[in-house]
Amino acid sequence: MNVIVCNIGSTSFKFQLIDMSYENVLARVHIERIGSDEARGRYFRGMNKLVLDEEKPVLNQREAVQKGLDFLTSEIIDSFSEVDAVGFKTIQAGEENGSVLLTDKVLTAMEYYTDMAPAHNPPYLEAIRMFRELMSDKKLVGVFEPGFHVNKPEYATVYGTPYEWYEKYGVKKYGFHGASLRYITGETVRRLNLDPKNHRIVACHLGGSSSVCAYKDGIAIDTSMGFSAQTGLIQSSRSGDIDAYVIPYIMKKKGISMDEAFNELSKNAGIKGLSGTSGDMRDVYEAISKGSIRAKLALEKYIYDIKFYVGAFIYIMGGIDAICFSGGIGMKNPELRAEVLSNLEFLGFRLDRKANEENREQLDAEVSTIAAVMFETNEEIIVARETVRVIKEL
Repeated sequence: MNVIVCNIGSTSFKFQLIDMSYENVLARVHIERIGSDEARGRYFRGMNKLVLDEEKPVLNQREAVQKGLDFLTSEIIDSFSEVDAVGFKTIQAGEENGSVLLTDKVLTAMEYYTDMAPAHNPPYLEAIRMFRELMSDKKLVGVFEPGFHVNKPEYATVYGTPYEWYEKYGVKKYGFHGASLRYITGETVRRLNLDPKNHRIVACHLGGSSSVCAYKDGIAIDTSMGFSAQTGLIQSSRSGDIDAYVIPYIMKKKGISMDEAFNELSKNAGIKGLSGTSGDMRDVYEAISKGSIRAKLALEKYIYDIKFYVGAFIYIMGGIDAICFSGGIGMKNPELRAEVLSNLEFLGFRLDRKANEENREQLDAEVSTIAAVMFETNEEIIVARETVRVIKEL
């Protein structure tokens, strides 16, 4: 079975064509800066053989989708008859979250919940509708990010709001990064040969968008992100957890609208807002090396947030067998990992400092009572596997 996997951002379009017989990537496309005259498109045969690298105007998602599909039929396959299904790494559809066929009902739910995912749902809807037009005979599957978290206990799902908000309007803790967390938790169990039905893992997806997840006995029982991707750890430019009453307070003090306040919290807050840098961790470390107190504060806050959730989740699970790191920050910052892991020493964790400095997969020393691993995530293969599973269960 050949499956197209789509990963769509507000200004980006990525997809792979995967032969699921061997989970082999046949083609890969990455178009960024969509909506500008300087959009960049890179087109690969297989995973890494670059066929075309161009900068041309790409005005919208429909145009990006068309370019990607044109590449497939001109370089990789003879016709769309060789494609069996299309999977999307979708973000939010309320009660329709999970791995599901993208029916009219699900698309309507995505539209309803656009306010919760304004940067993601609209471009996904645009791309999905185009695939529906061009491949009307193919099954389209949405693998929604909160789907990985749907089995967590209800008491870890609700907020202390009026019950009507939860029951009628869907105000609850959804959680995100589902595809990545599904991959890294599953791989941690496999690589460490843990008992599939008896384990306690803390998974750290650390990048421009970051979250921490408690994974016990094959179930995600809690996660740092909540109703929206704004919550949990501070993000690259998003605030993370914040007291709701800060918003009306700052609106009055600054004389700004709610939309303006939310814009600041999503685009000028987090690591970017605290550090005075771009929010990219590389720029933060560079600023620290030049003596920036604000950049140092932002890094300390980010590490504190990680430790806060790791500690809470260890307590909730009654212990920990392994901690895993993935994402750009999690994989490329040994100093940060060492700082996070140092707080586990009272539980018997011991860091292999050389392994950590060399960014090896296994980070714990031989005498450690807790395992620590680091490896690259693979969201696309999770979406492809879930797409195949949904189709086979029809």
